Amino acid sequence: MTIKRKDKSDATSKVPSISEWLDMVKKYDYSESEATAMLVQPKVTFKNVKKEIAYVSFDWNDDSRGYELVSVIREGINYSTFQVVAKRAPLVEADWAVILDTTTRTLDRYKKDNKTFSPTQTEKIIEIQQLMLFGEQVFGSTTNFNAWLIRENIGLGGVIPKNLLDTSVGFGMVKDAIGRIEHGIFA
Repeated sequence: MTIKRKDKSDATSKVPSISEWLDMVKKYDYSESEATAMLVQPKVTFKNVKKEIAYVSFDWNDDSRGYELVSVIREGINYSTFQVVAKRAPLVEADWAVILDTTTRTLDRYKKDNKTFSPTQTEKIIEIQQLMLFGEQVFGSTTNFNAWLIRENIGLGGVIPKNLLDTSVGFGMVKDAIGRIEHGIFA
């Protein structure tokens, strides 16, 4: 991949990881649209799934990558990996505490020590990541999907979708509602 820099020089390199991409954005002062255009989805495998968690979609559940997800879930992910997901979602620390069945104080300790989440918590984090990608695909952008997640929804009985993400049944209801929207059924 060739990357044009602000100083007009060219550099040929492999597809950047998320952290490399963020470093390049800061170093070369790219605009958001320039930075997004240069980021190509890498092939994510078990060896780098934690590093590239932003690309883990529901498609992973239906093929051999599902085994990779199971391994990652059993091993757990650390707080810095969790932050990649948390930054995309319109959820505050108190929301995450409810979803992960913990307290904000515990999340603060995890952040301070970059602790690893339990398998149950890791699974919920990955499910939220998958939901974010699905929603962004259906709504066309992170901003549009996030706006939908934080507003009362007629199709969900007037409930705010993000408030249902703490249970597997509620999560399924939100996923199904997005699926109905994808197929043109809005209520």
